[in-house]
Amino acid sequence: MEFATSLYGLLSVGAGLAVSGVASEFGKGAGKAALEALKSRLSRVFGVDEPTEAALAKPEIEADGEVQRLAALLLAAIEAAPEHERAPYAVDIREIRSKGALRFTDVEGVKADIATSETDMTFENVKAPPGKR
Repeated sequence: MEFATSLYGLLSVGAGLAVSGVASEFGKGAGKAALEALKSRLSRVFGVDEPTEAALAKPEIEADGEVQRLAALLLAAIEAAPEHERAPYAVDIREIRSKGALRFTDVEGVKADIATSETDMTFENVKAPPGKR
């Protein structure tokens, strides 16, 4: 299951970067190509059209050399992206506006460009998905 968890994290981060306006080089270049090739391989060869950890937990997926190669290419592309572009958060909001206090309780990873408060706003028990913060 460890490989499935890692692969799921790679696919999630890669998909986030591919659609992000910030990570335009990833979305236009090797990152998007590696992501699409890996998703295509998983779909064509293993019937995984909706990658979940459970769906990726097949021994034959982990043993597949092409999946291993494509995952390595995707990882390299993700690692090549600047940190601020590849850092996913549990709560990632460009602008938070509230009419009072902003309260974040037991929240793993918050990113906001602007946060204002005129009334109470509370975030509680928010956890980032695997591979995110």
